[in-house]
Amino acid sequence: MPKISMLIPDADLAAIDDVADHNRTAFMIRAALDAAAHIKRQREDAEVRRICASTSKRDRRISKDYEPTLKDGLE
Repeated sequence: MPKISMLIPDADLAAIDDVADHNRTAFMIRAALDAAAHIKRQREDAEVRRICASTSKRDRRISKDYEPTLKDGLE
């Protein structure tokens, strides 16, 4: 199995080395963890949006069912 540094272009490794404080592996692991956390947040946000959308659809259906009753109470 090739080392990860063999798969990354030299220019990219040089850019990483400029900011990695001589610990390329730790820098790459931190970047991967940050990316994973970002993806997890995106998935959670999408799930919340899906739940909110389905809840609002259900609320609209329920309100249509009780619309005549609601109108009677408002008059």
